[in-house]
Amino acid sequence: MSDLVSELKHEHSDITDTLKMVLKLGVNSGEGKRLLFSARSDLLAHLEKEDMRLYPVLWKEAQKNNDLKSTLELYASEMESISKLALEFFDKYEAGGDDEQFATDYKKLFRILIKRIMNEETVLYRKYDELDCQ
Repeated sequence: MSDLVSELKHEHSDITDTLKMVLKLGVNSGEGKRLLFSARSDLLAHLEKEDMRLYPVLWKEAQKNNDLKSTLELYASEMESISKLALEFFDKYEAGGDDEQFATDYKKLFRILIKRIMNEETVLYRKYDELDCQ
């Protein structure tokens, strides 16, 4: 496993642990909300690392690999939607809001992020490591 994939998987683990801890503390609890909103910067830093170090390598390889290109196009489109949803969520609730709707929206975001993390690790990270980018 490459150093980059190892770093990214470790960050995924931290992000997942934080998201689960928010559920354990209570989505609407003060402590749960503080933890969630403090994790926003970690999530954004992780996305930036992927954008700067992972995706450029994959896109370069995709210039000569149509299957990889199709996969990246699908993941890029999906990530655009997920990023929009996540940013809207944080912007909407950072200053407060309806607790019931907050819990519903958080659980939706949680499911989407967990699914994306699993997909990245099983598909994209594996493809990156196959390129032997040590």
